[in-house]
Amino acid sequence: MKKNLLLVAAFAAFGLTASAQKPTEGNNSSLEVGLNFGENGGETFTAPALKYRYFIAPNMAVRFGLSLDGSKTVNKFYENADYTGGTGEQTLTDGSWAVAPGFEYHFAGTDKLSPYAGVTLMFGGMKSTEEWANFDGSAYSSTVTAGDFESKSSMMGWGIVAGMDYYFAENIFVGAEFGYMGSSWTDKGGSSSVTVSGTTVSTTTPEGLTKNSGRGFGAQAGIRVGWRF
Repeated sequence: MKKNLLLVAAFAAFGLTASAQKPTEGNNSSLEVGLNFGENGGETFTAPALKYRYFIAPNMAVRFGLSLDGSKTVNKFYENADYTGGTGEQTLTDGSWAVAPGFEYHFAGTDKLSPYAGVTLMFGGMKSTEEWANFDGSAYSSTVTAGDFESKSSMMGWGIVAGMDYYFAENIFVGAEFGYMGSSWTDKGGSSSVTVSGTTVSTTTPEGLTKNSGRGFGAQAGIRVGWRF
């Protein structure tokens, strides 16, 4: 799972509805989903990113974001070049999650357009596993019959964001968001186990061996669609 430091955002253009206007009062909540462009090859699953907002005043809102991501890849390896003989497998599985509470201030804009700026915090985690069956890390093996590897990490981050919501129908909007983000990842340890000729060797990796951090501007291509209620 890639540790993308340039998080959040979306852009969309939808057909216009002439009568659409920003909600004025009585619709204090909004729920939106971010749908990513691009293909997720084969067995990759990417859940839409969700964001809930509650307007504590006509021009101020608290927000909470949730995103999940996962992928699974199975590689097959053959004993012979003509794909005959024994078969080995390597299975790679990745999963991650993140939550992001924050605050937004909305500017006047127009009847249909609601620009805003805000701040957000981010917390998340990641887990990666790798499994071997008659595979030695590079090719088929009749002696390396099994292998199991696992690693975990945690994330903390922050962001300064700016975006806009465009109401193309009553209480329905699309939008874009850009931000300057920073995040820090901490290794949470892991484990490994390899079986060679019937003998299994297991090791454990302690937490905190590696840390990395970064920051930068970013936006993620996609469609962000929301409902104000």
